[in-house]
This record gives sequence, structure tokens and C-alpha cells, in this order.
Amino acid sequence: MTDLSTIPLLKQLDDAHLPIFAVRLTEWLITDLNQSEEPVPDFTESRAKALLRAAAVVDDPTLHDFARLVEGSGTAVRLAIHDLLQETGLVEDEEVHALVTASVAISNLQSPISWLSLSIAAHAWKSGYPLYQLDPASPPGEYSPAGQLIKRTATFLRQQIQRSATERDKLGKKLAFNPGDGTPSLETMPDGQPIAPVPPHFRPPIPVRYPEVARETLHVDESERRNEQNSVTRNAPLTITSDDIAPANQRPVRMPEIRIRADQVPPRRPSQPRQSRPQPSNSSGGNLGTAVRQRFSRDKEPLRSTKLRVIVQDVQDGPGLYGIQVQVRCKGINAHVAGTTNREGVFLCELPVRVRSGLTYDVDITWPRDLGGEVERKSVTLNVDRTEFKLPFFRRLS
Repeated sequence: MTDLSTIPLLKQLDDAHLPIFAVRLTEWLITDLNQSEEPVPDFTESRAKALLRAAAVVDDPTLHDFARLVEGSGTAVRLAIHDLLQETGLVEDEEVHALVTASVAISNLQSPISWLSLSIAAHAWKSGYPLYQLDPASPPGEYSPAGQLIKRTATFLRQQIQRSATERDKLGKKLAFNPGDGTPSLETMPDGQPIAPVPPHFRPPIPVRYPEVARETLHVDESERRNEQNSVTRNAPLTITSDDIAPANQRPVRMPEIRIRADQVPPRRPSQPRQSRPQPSNSSGGNLGTAVRQRFSRDKEPLRSTKLRVIVQDVQDGPGLYGIQVQVRCKGINAHVAGTTNREGVFLCELPVRVRSGLTYDVDITWPRDLGGEVERKSVTLNVDRTEFKLPFFRRLS
């Protein structure tokens, strides 16, 4: 897990200067936490190792694995310092930032990193516990303040070992050294030419000519005489005549009259008398509709109109029969609507029906004499759910 606040701090140090920072951080912590009026023993790496063993918080294989990890990989060193700064809160200290800046200027490493003493000193700095009170001869209790900081140190060591290689590589790329982060030193700053100030901070020395100080100045000589020949002259007024508008050679020419002779008119064809053909009637059922409305008005049920399409065919889905007589009646009503089918064999009429209960109509068709001359009746119940109903009649099924 990474903290964004520590990333800019660690990116200022490359792999060569990172151990220098760790050594200086260890010295600063021990100097700050191991001070007393009475003489105290030095807090060395061997004393820190003995303290961890006496407290029984870590075993020898864990210490060996940790030492082998931080000695063989620079990424492991960077991640260990990152986790230590994050857990103990040293990343927010101003003196730690000053140690980073000072470590960049140092070029050689004088001593190796004392990881055990650094880890215990960092956790002791977080708890405000003096180091000289940590004695391996009398190890602290498990739940005492000293025992808790020793336990957190052991947890930090195990955390570095248990981290996978994939996770270590991902975090190492985020915390890798970047020369662009941080302030460069005087030795690392490139030599370059001084940059001149640019507008609007600096006005360039461009020569400007102002009209009030120009050398070439116009002068007016009052002694010069005006040229009288340049006075305005008036010519004769313009006039437009009828010849100018319509000249004699452009006047309109009248053409001779147009006459039509009798031999130029084509003869008319003799008119033939029209033969009367039976016309299909698509009655709207005015008389039947009026009678139905009068008959059912006492029921206090509203009526609406719908369409009934009667289809008369010789066979199913065949051609329609033309001129078939159709009659539509309603039981109990003396009026009816009648007509004949059109060329498509269709008879269309509009009939009133009750809104809730509907209405039943009887449809009679009279077949021609060559088809038997019989009268066929079908009953259909209409309602207002559909705007049009179809009622087919077939003389033959196939």
C-alpha cells in the first residue's frame, strides 16, 4: 500500500543515495531518543537484535530472510523505507525532509544500514519512548508500551518478507527515482545562457517615430494663389423624347387575324347509348340505424357505430362475385339495409351497436339462379372493440 505523501519524498533519492538517507535517519533517531542525564549504553544493531529475541516476537529464520531481502534488491530497500516512514509518521516531519535534501549532496556511503535498530528507533519515535529504557536483560511485557512497539517492529519485518514479487515490482515502479521531482542541487543543474525578460514584463527597445517629433513636417504656404480654372461648370439639362424610348425601326408589328375553316375541324364520332349496369350500393343503413337508435334508446346504454364488411366469393380466398344481393336486419326491427356487392364481391355498411353488450345482426344473401337461387343467412354480433367486422360467404369450400 502506498501513500501519495511519501512518493515525492522517495523519488528524490536514487538507489545510491537511498542507503545514505537510511544511515543518517538512524543516527538522527538514536541521538534524539537515547539521551539521558546519566550515562546510558549505545543503542547498537546487536542490542536491537538481542531485544527482539528476548521479547520472543521474531525468530532467526525471519531475521535471515529479511537481511537477505534488503541486501539483494534495491527495490526492497526503497519499499522498506517507504513503509517505515508511513507507519511511524516520519514522512510528515520537516527534519526528515531536510535529511533527504542533505543526503542527495553526499556521494559516498560510510557504513551499512542498521535495519533492526532503525526499525525499533522509528517505532519508538512514534510512541515517544526513550531507547535507553529498552534492556534485553529485562525484556518488556507483551502489553506494555515498550512491548507494543517491539511487536509492531516485528510485524514490519514480517510484512516485508510476506510481500509477493509482483506486488513488490508494482510498488517499486511507483516509488522509483525520478530526477524531475524535487529541487536539483547546484552540481546537477545544467549550465545555460541567461534568459532575457520578455513582454509584458520588459518593453523591447524598438525605435518608434511619433508625429509630433517627425522631421518631415507639412507646411502650408498662404501666398499660393488658388487655381480659378478648376471651378465647376454646368451643362445643358438632359431631355428624353418619344423617339428615344421607341425608335421607328423597333415598333410592334401587327400579325393577320387567325381564322379556322370547317374542313380543318375533325368530324365527331357518333355517340353510343350507354348500357345500364347494376351498381353496387354500399348503404350506410340510415333507416336501420335510426330505427335501432329509437328502439334501444330506452335502455340508457350509449350506442356507437361500427362497420360490417360482407365478402361474397365462389370459393375461399377466390375472386369475388359481383352483383349479389345482400340484406342486413336486426331482430325486432322492421327496417333493414340492402344492396349488392361490388366487383370485388364486397358489401360495406355502417351499423349502430351498444357500447357494453353489443348487438346481433342477421345478414341474408340471395345466390343467383345459376348458383341455385337460394337465400343464405348468417348472424354476427358486433361490438365497439373493433372498428370493422368481416363476414365471408362461400358457395363452395374448394
